[in-house]
Amino acid sequence: MPFVSDIVGPQHPVRTDAPLAAGALRRTSTIDTHPAGPGASHVDLRARDVAAAGDGVNVLGDVRVRAHLAERVIEDIGSTPPDVRLAQLLGNRIGPGFRATVATLLPDEVARSSLLHLLLDDWVGAALVAGYSVQHAAIVAGVEEKLPAGTADRMAGICAGFAPQASLVGYARRNGTIPSVHGPVAPPIGAAGLHPVEPLRAHGMRRLRRLDLCPVDESSAQFDAHFRDSHVDGDGVETIVHEYTVAGSVQTSTRTVTAVTADVRVLPWQECPQAIGSAARIRGMTLGEMRERIRREFVGTSTCTHLNDTLRAIADLDALLDLRAGL
Repeated sequence: MPFVSDIVGPQHPVRTDAPLAAGALRRTSTIDTHPAGPGASHVDLRARDVAAAGDGVNVLGDVRVRAHLAERVIEDIGSTPPDVRLAQLLGNRIGPGFRATVATLLPDEVARSSLLHLLLDDWVGAALVAGYSVQHAAIVAGVEEKLPAGTADRMAGICAGFAPQASLVGYARRNGTIPSVHGPVAPPIGAAGLHPVEPLRAHGMRRLRRLDLCPVDESSAQFDAHFRDSHVDGDGVETIVHEYTVAGSVQTSTRTVTAVTADVRVLPWQECPQAIGSAARIRGMTLGEMRERIRREFVGTSTCTHLNDTLRAIADLDALLDLRAGL
């Protein structure tokens, strides 16, 4: 099960920090996952809202969640500031159905696009991608894990990278394994207003998001988003697994997306960028409907799971617009 290079997607990482413009608001989040024994992991989820200030930033909101998982099931969870409601999540598996559970147990957090909701909602995708760390360690150790018969055909059609005729699926059919790619070294990101983070440890993974709201006038605002999944190997080298940037504009009175442009920076497979055109489909959507419509409508080989989650997170402009109105 070697690393492959002939079917690798684009590798053009973001190399410069995004400045925080005067009058802008910024939401950042990270989900760090570290192995903690066979099938177990420690997860550190952090998010913060800030507004640009003359001498730096004003912190408008800050939350941190810590959890221990066994086979992706929550065994322990706590937060800063403390939130006793999180105890209701004990015993839940981070996977299909978890977002529905969050919506049932914490509907107010969902309704106001809170920092806590962003972290819990994004945890599902981060947990899925965290499997890359296990696969990477197996490759380095020279351990080849064979797929059950028919797996390649069952996974075909999930997204652009897993289209029935995609190179990844063909490789899996021929070799009975999922290939892995070694992404580019991750340039450090220390954007203004980013909440404090600790260095990733060996075999750790990080999902990072940044969303900026920049008012243009009384009726419109621009937005700029950055998403990155990265992994640290046994030697402490951080490389990128997925990376997108998305920019556009929103009409503030109706909270409707009026323009959007998405750019591929780093993706693992050569067919993955075929999904980039799906981003244009959020034009005309209101922020309040985006998360549900993208979850329901953005499916199949014209889409990308990680781009979908990035577009869904742009709906958090709703919360940033509310914060701006209160300043």
